[in-house]
Amino acid sequence: MTMDRGDVNSWVQSYGGGQLRTFDKTVRWRVNAYVRATSGAWSYTTGANYYHRFEYVNASNSIYNNYVDSGINSGNIIYPQDIVDTMEDLTRRTVDVIEGRISNRTTNAYFCHASCHSSCHSSRGRR
Repeated sequence: MTMDRGDVNSWVQSYGGGQLRTFDKTVRWRVNAYVRATSGAWSYTTGANYYHRFEYVNASNSIYNNYVDSGINSGNIIYPQDIVDTMEDLTRRTVDVIEGRISNRTTNAYFCHASCHSSCHSSRGRR
């Protein structure tokens, strides 16, 4: 079987792009609220779950265009190390792209203190 740089580049793009499109992870974090009573004791009041999805299900194969080792050229022998280096480049590119999809998030939580609970949330509604 003969391959040239274009064949390897095509494989890298279709294989890498296909694998990257499987990146789809939802993370959950839970925020629990505690209220401090006038006695100084803490009591659990409520908790809430927050979710965020990190994904790249629409990644283009072209993200991996020319991520082929420089030793792979038409008319040259492709050595095993050239393939290993190409796979390292593919892995490095994948990690970089996924890291670029993940960023910090902020969650704001607003809690009512125990002393106002009955007056703020009576049948008349909030004040």
